[in-house]
Amino acid sequence: MEHDDNRRRGSRVRVAAIAALVTEGALNQNNQALCTVKNVSRTGIGLETGQPPLAGQSVIVRLALDDEMHEMRARAMRVRRRGTTNFYDVGLDWSSSCSPTQLVFLDKILEVIEQQPLS
Repeated sequence: MEHDDNRRRGSRVRVAAIAALVTEGALNQNNQALCTVKNVSRTGIGLETGQPPLAGQSVIVRLALDDEMHEMRARAMRVRRRGTTNFYDVGLDWSSSCSPTQLVFLDKILEVIEQQPLS
């Protein structure tokens, strides 16, 4: 079975971090989730959460670097349950919604992460 890794537009960097996720619209009863960040790229982010958005749903991701908190608008492109657990792998695409300021923030995040690789 082929994975969708070969369709990625930006190279991903593995990371261990936490993010907050807010879904937009009235599709989910609970519209807030705490997530584990798995990887980040200039075009999107991979998360794991027990409260996933629906595929195609618009979301806001809150990320922090040092004392700066940034909100990134994104769209849930992939929502996949992890086996029989209550956790989901979520792939978000923010490539079409980033402002120039947010792209600078993403470049800064990627630079910091690349200097501190996971073991």
